[in-house]
Amino acid sequence: MKRSNSFFRGAVLTAGVAALGIAIAPLTANAIPQEEFNKAMDNYLKSNDGAKALGSTIENYFKNRQAEARKEREMAAQKEMEEQFSNPKDIPVGTSPVKGPKDATVTIIEFSDFECPYCSRANETMEQVMKEYKGKVRVAFKNLPLPFHKNAKPAAAAALAAGEQGKFWEMHDKLFENQRELSDDFFKKTAEELGLDVKKFLADMTSEKVNKQIEEDMKLARENGISGTPGFFVNGVAVKGAQPFPVFKDVIDRWLNKGGKA
Repeated sequence: MKRSNSFFRGAVLTAGVAALGIAIAPLTANAIPQEEFNKAMDNYLKSNDGAKALGSTIENYFKNRQAEARKEREMAAQKEMEEQFSNPKDIPVGTSPVKGPKDATVTIIEFSDFECPYCSRANETMEQVMKEYKGKVRVAFKNLPLPFHKNAKPAAAAALAAGEQGKFWEMHDKLFENQRELSDDFFKKTAEELGLDVKKFLADMTSEKVNKQIEEDMKLARENGISGTPGFFVNGVAVKGAQPFPVFKDVIDRWLNKGGKA
C-alpha cells in the first residue's frame, strides 16, 4: 500500500510538473524557489486545465494499477495451473454416478449443488463437453449441497435414490431444469413420472447408504479445497466455478494432445 501511495503521489506530481513546464516557463529559465513553485502548482491545479490534467492522471494511474493487478493474477493462475498439471490430484470416482466410457482418456470429477444456479449453468457446459468430446471424456457427479440451500441435500438424496433404480441422470436433469420447484412433493412426482417404484425411492432417499454417499462426497470436496459450487477436477486439474466451455476445452485438449505437458 505504501508503494502504491508513493507511486500515486509521484504520478500526480510528475503530471503537474509536466503541465507547469509551460505554465511557469515565463517565470524563470532556472529552478524557481520552492515557495513559488508550490504557489504556481496550487494555482494551476485549481484551474480548469489543471483539474483536467489531474483527473486524467488519476484515471491513468488506476487503469495502470488495474492492468498490473490483472497481469499478476493471470501469472499466478498460470503458475498454479502448471503446478497442477505436474502434480494432478488423485480424486477417486468411487461409487459416484458416471456418464461416458470407462476407458475415457479424460475424467472430470464434478462437485455440484442442485439448487445452485451456477451449477445449472455448468451443467449445460458439461453437456457441451460430452457432445464435443464424445468417447474421450467421462463425467463423475459428486454432491456438494451448500448449507444455505435448504433443498440441495434432499435433492441430492433424490438423485441418488433414483440412481438405485438406474435413473440417476434422468432425475439429475429434472432437478436442474426445475430448480425453483424443488420440494418433497416434486421429488415424489418426478419419481412417478420416471416410472420408479415410489415406495422404494422414498425409502432410499432416507437410507444410510444414500446419506453416507453424500457425506463422503462433501468430505472429499473439503479435503481437496472445494468449498463452493460448482467445482471440477479435469484429470486432477482444478477448474473452479461455472467456467465457460473454452476453459474446459483448453485443459481437456492439453490432456488429449500432450498428456498434460506444456
